[in-house]
Amino acid sequence: MKNRRKTGFTLVEVMVAIFLSTIVLTAIYGVWIRVQREIAKSHARQTLQSELRTVSNYLQKDLKSVKEGTFEAPGGQSADGSSLHITFERFKESEEGKIAQDATEKVEYRLSDGLLTRKSTTELKILSVSIESMQITKSVDSASLGAADLESTDADFRAGREAKLEINIVGRKNIAGSREEMYHVERTSVVMRDEFYKKTNKNFVSNFDLAKLEKDAVVEVDNSQDASFGPGGAMNEEQLRSLNDDQLTGLEATQRELVEQANDSIDEMNNAIDDTDTGEGNLSKFGQWLNFLSTTESERVRGLRSDLEGADTQDEVKSVLTKLNEYTKDKEETFLSRSVPGYSSMSAAQKELYKEAYEMKLQDRTIEGSHQELVKQAEKDGKTPPEAPQKIIDVATGQAEGQGSQTYVDGEGNTVEIADEANSSRSTTELRNAYNNINLGWMGEFNKEPAEVGVYNAAKSLISQGKAKLNVIEMRDTSNENIALIQRVKASN
Repeated sequence: MKNRRKTGFTLVEVMVAIFLSTIVLTAIYGVWIRVQREIAKSHARQTLQSELRTVSNYLQKDLKSVKEGTFEAPGGQSADGSSLHITFERFKESEEGKIAQDATEKVEYRLSDGLLTRKSTTELKILSVSIESMQITKSVDSASLGAADLESTDADFRAGREAKLEINIVGRKNIAGSREEMYHVERTSVVMRDEFYKKTNKNFVSNFDLAKLEKDAVVEVDNSQDASFGPGGAMNEEQLRSLNDDQLTGLEATQRELVEQANDSIDEMNNAIDDTDTGEGNLSKFGQWLNFLSTTESERVRGLRSDLEGADTQDEVKSVLTKLNEYTKDKEETFLSRSVPGYSSMSAAQKELYKEAYEMKLQDRTIEGSHQELVKQAEKDGKTPPEAPQKIIDVATGQAEGQGSQTYVDGEGNTVEIADEANSSRSTTELRNAYNNINLGWMGEFNKEPAEVGVYNAAKSLISQGKAKLNVIEMRDTSNENIALIQRVKASN
């Protein structure tokens, strides 16, 4: 009887095969990750550039048509450009693109927590949710052009400088699947034409003031939007009942457009929230079953990230923000103890002083780190690197070039005043000394911080994104309430 030869693999052969397969799969996975990263970078860059150019185009179109003497900044702009509020009247534009001479509309821009909105008489538009900073400044004012300056002898040149606005917009987007961020800068300038003509001719009268039309001739009937109802605000039944059906239908259509726009922005924000790295990195982002890569803190913040992404009501977002704020405040006490010698034994007043200084030092560190990233990107693209930004501590203490103000905007968006030396128990010298005593060296390089700092920064980023999302949800809810009210009024007519 013949012996049959058994076929199969030995244990050694199986182990060798597994080892070789692992090497091949690891190589393939590495290539796949790099390809995905480059695709994500390219998408983030194109999206960000498109957003910022849209913003720049809106600003150029609006600011060149500003009515002389109406440009105001009631909310001002923060030292680092993270918040801004400007209003002005602009000459209306016809469908053919011509500037009207007899009609203006009020325009308002607001920037807060990365969310930039433009509100006019007829619409409220979300322009971007990715603004890192935006600054609009006059190129030069009359005080900066002395009699000794050659340029001041040319009236037209001088007027052009005084009526010119410089616009600097910095955008930031998370690159999906990584802790990297994409930055882009848009710079432009525009001359406020009405302001320019006013300065070049002392006898100049604005086109608006020259329009001597009869009252009946300038009353416009707009079926799509009655002038009494500005977009973005809550309406009331008494006002709505004064409108005809066509006007109500127009108002309803406008509110529906705003709801659709808000929902699109919420989707975009949710994607950005999901892309916020809470410490998992690329590997666990693509394989979250690897729980051993996560720490308790990162798991906690990751859970809050998921809750924030899924939140669809004001109360849900506020609840997540409360938990994120509790986490960051606890961490700030720990970080302050590491950064300030003897912090734990300080009085309550001293701790408050150091908290203010610490917040400014963190902002300065982030601004400087972001600036270095922009410099690297500019050098890579063969462009001129941006100028170094002023430090918030210099602006806050009145030591920045051209700055006499002693206010700054803290991390919560609040304007904080620093009193003068002569009449304050907390002087600018004390604030600067506290700032100088804070050592953030233990955090390491920007964007290469220890894991707990990365998780903390992610939580701060989520707070900022959550605030922006809350604002948009409030706008959406208000518009939905307006739609329901309009429909009730239409049904009862």
